Amino acid sequence: MAETCPILIASDLSDASEIAVTRATQLAARRSCPLTALHVIQEEPLWWVVKSRDLDPDDLRAELLREALAGLKSQLHEAAGRLAIEPPESDVQARLGKPAAVVSELAAAIGARLVVVGAHGRHAVRDWFIGTTAEKMVRAGNVPVLVARVEPTHSYHNVTVAVDFSDSSRAALRAALDWAPRAQFTLVHAYETWFESYIDAGTYERLRQEQEDALYDRLREFAHEMGVRSDHEPDYRIIAGHPGTAVIEAATRAHADLTVCGTQGETGLRHLLLGSVAQHILRESKGDVLTVRAHGD
Repeated sequence: MAETCPILIASDLSDASEIAVTRATQLAARRSCPLTALHVIQEEPLWWVVKSRDLDPDDLRAELLREALAGLKSQLHEAAGRLAIEPPESDVQARLGKPAAVVSELAAAIGARLVVVGAHGRHAVRDWFIGTTAEKMVRAGNVPVLVARVEPTHSYHNVTVAVDFSDSSRAALRAALDWAPRAQFTLVHAYETWFESYIDAGTYERLRQEQEDALYDRLREFAHEMGVRSDHEPDYRIIAGHPGTAVIEAATRAHADLTVCGTQGETGLRHLLLGSVAQHILRESKGDVLTVRAHGD
């Protein structure tokens, strides 16, 4: 990773976003990363307020921006207090516009290495993330996006990484090593069989074992090439079944506090979806999720 590692927090100033602010503050303090907190005010709802209350639009915008800046400063101060640390170098910004576009633009402008967003409630990712602002940030931007769901009482201890040997999963593992260098790693590769219906049970079991042995070797080689060391205490899991389900199950067994996966780029019809695996992980994970898109996807 480069010498500087700017982190951008996208905060909606809700209680849930405080988790994201605290996690981002913790990461920034550990890495001595400059931290920027951003709140975006969407223009469209303002006009209804203006019409109903006969307010001057410029005065309203100015007041909302002042309130947002004050709210961001308060969140950063409280986050440092919860962590019992000195507040890291930080900047606060409030802007008007479409949240996903503004976040992506600012992330590019400051050279952000990570964007951190919060989630709401037990089914936050299902009810709020998918199809809305944060999903657009994941699939449209080139910066890894961390969805913070759990109050950060400590650095990440157990990290599960989805591996399909693609450039995206290489980028995902690289990001996991950067942001959680002292964690224990579980690397998961899932495969789906197609031949069990056409052969006898004995032959099927032999072929399945041969396939899994080959995949274990490939997964270990992949990890070694990416710099996973023995002190990461890696656990290699080869699982037959749907990849999204397999990753969630492996993360649950490993008590993972962070699950990392690659995402697809905006090519062809892919701009409509994150991809079924990343989408499933975002919806179902009980812990934090880091989504990473390979540069050049």
